Amino acid sequence: MPRPLMVSDDATLIDDVLRLAAANNVEVHLATDAEGARSRWSRAPLVLVGADLASRVAGMRPERRRDVVLVGHQITDADWQRAVTLGAEHVACLPDAERWLIDRLADSGEGPPVNGTVISIMSTGGGAGASTFAATLAAVAAEQARVLLVDVDPLAGGLDVLLGIESVDATRWSDLAVTRGRVSPASLQQALPEWGGVSVLSWGRGGPSNLTSEALSSLIDAGERGFDLTVLDIPRTLDASTELALARARRTILVASSTVRGVSAAARMGELFDDRCASLGVLVRRDPRGVASASVAELLSAPVLGELPYSSSMARRCDAGEGPALRDAYARSVRRLAAGITMQSEAQR
Repeated sequence: MPRPLMVSDDATLIDDVLRLAAANNVEVHLATDAEGARSRWSRAPLVLVGADLASRVAGMRPERRRDVVLVGHQITDADWQRAVTLGAEHVACLPDAERWLIDRLADSGEGPPVNGTVISIMSTGGGAGASTFAATLAAVAAEQARVLLVDVDPLAGGLDVLLGIESVDATRWSDLAVTRGRVSPASLQQALPEWGGVSVLSWGRGGPSNLTSEALSSLIDAGERGFDLTVLDIPRTLDASTELALARARRTILVASSTVRGVSAAARMGELFDDRCASLGVLVRRDPRGVASASVAELLSAPVLGELPYSSSMARRCDAGEGPALRDAYARSVRRLAAGITMQSEAQR
């Protein structure tokens, strides 16, 4: 992978930038004169132009490109003008911009961001099957993509229990719940337990039972940068974390049973959440004695995306901690629905 390029002959500035790069194990190619930067200018994932050589680099009239940053310790009005000439996207004045530059260097060391899709899934009532659907959707998508499944509800019993991976020694929310700042997608994928090809972040048996908005935002950022799909299994509470999940998702799906109470809850929640979501839809889990499909659609303000079959064997598997089966009628229904859900989410980008 090409390395970031730094163009500078300022020893103090070079030392500072290399120190920041080393904090993220990112190697930087150094050019101490403008001419030495020419061959790597277009290929480097990030170009840092020191204020000391900005005038000479601008004089080369390099081709316009993204990801150029002018960096220095004292930025003058003339430096700002040179940044415009270079087409720089940012001017970083150290030491104030150190945190920003650390994150920017880390991003460049991971290659181009994935810009993945985020989907939030919420139950309209206990037993509707939102977590089962979230896990099945994630596993189905993981057959062709990199998927992150996140348990946002600390009081729901844990997705790791449902999937039978609670004994796996790996990272849980207890390790990340107070995280602030950038999370590396590659490190996250290596640290998390896996089920069905899906990276799973859930709650362990101990540790904090609350989640800060900063931690969830950092996690969603990592999901968007490093995974094709991030599935958030969110609680039925309007706290700060839920509000954030609803706002960041390209699509929010309410999973409702077709019972009278389930449909009534879906109607109420649809009205409440509609203006909080980029796109809101309802999946109806058929109940043998439930409301007819035509009547369900008439009662809901949000569109009905489809139906999920009731599966007693699925319920038994999940209660036993075996996780959803991926080759039964339920999984086939999720597969049919998945294409439409993810394609419509992609169209919202």
